[in-house]
Amino acid sequence: MVKIIVGSNCKGCETCVNSCPVSVYEIIDGKSVPVRVEECIPCRTCESNCPEGAIQVIEAEIKPEKEMPPKIKAKQRKTKKSLPTTDKSKKKAAIK
Repeated sequence: MVKIIVGSNCKGCETCVNSCPVSVYEIIDGKSVPVRVEECIPCRTCESNCPEGAIQVIEAEIKPEKEMPPKIKAKQRKTKKSLPTTDKSKKKAAIK
């Protein structure tokens, strides 16, 4: 997951718009706006090319998913039943 911060010192020069390989940015009201953050591939080209140093790309940690409710866990346990034993395995068990 990526977070992009565009500082107030952005001059709207379009460097980020023209250098981003996945077209994350657009100029809106004279300022750069990351309108497609989900497309960002954190290459940091925008960050390194911005003449004002106005862009900051932050790679956020992905948090583990929340614990599943007990009812869902119980359903999963029920569906993971062991496979039935074959006749050969019963014979081996009887020999021991």
